This record gives sequence, structure tokens and C-alpha cells, in this order.
Amino acid sequence: MDICEIQLFYSVLLSRLAQIGFVFLLITFVLYLFGILGNYVPRHLLPQYWGHPLHQYLNLTQVKTGWSWLHELHHGDFLNLLPIAFLASITIICLATITIRFFRNREPLQGMIAILEIIVLLIAASGLLKAGGH
Repeated sequence: MDICEIQLFYSVLLSRLAQIGFVFLLITFVLYLFGILGNYVPRHLLPQYWGHPLHQYLNLTQVKTGWSWLHELHHGDFLNLLPIAFLASITIICLATITIRFFRNREPLQGMIAILEIIVLLIAASGLLKAGGH
């Protein structure tokens, strides 16, 4: 398998996973919209909070930051974050699949570069690196 075939495989996989993520996003939005799961922050109160700065919004609603949203997936407003996280992780999934192909094709340099890219993305997503004003 040459590099063009790997690029084509990557792009097709990326497209299909993005389509799955979009459908997943629509499903979770419908669940939120119709209040099927109930919401952490009641929708009728949202207009009261929209105008506040983020830190004040977080204090008023008692929403925690970071990865704590994973503990709140039983609420419709937090469940919407799951497909967003999936969409954000598609690059890592695609890189992992082509990494396997690189090593099968005896292209260890490209495989190692892909592994390093995955590591950088995972570290960035973990929140371990605190930079900027956030």
C-alpha cells in the first residue's frame, strides 16, 4: 500500500466517522430539545445566565469545568458534549488506524511520527498542559 492509498483510506475513514458523529450530534440534540433526559440547567433559566461572564455562569449554575461533564451524561445538556468529544477525537482514531498500516508496510518512520502525533493530541486533550488565559 503506497502513501496515496493510505491518504485515501484516511480521508474516507475521516468522512465516515464525521458523518456518524453528525448523526450522533443530531440524536443527542433531539434528546435535549424534547427534555427526554432532563437537563442540568433548566432551559427556562438559560436566558438569565447567558449574559454573564463564564466564571459567573459556572458559579450560578454550579457547573464544574474540565472532564467532570462525563459524570453528568444522564442530563440532556451534558449528553450533547459526547458527540462533540467524539468528533474531536476522530483525528486520533484515523491516525491510529494508519499507524497500524504504516508498520504493516514496513514504514516505521511514518508509524512513529503518527504515534507522536497521537501522543501530542492526547496530552493536549487531557488538560494537563495549562496555557493561556483559560
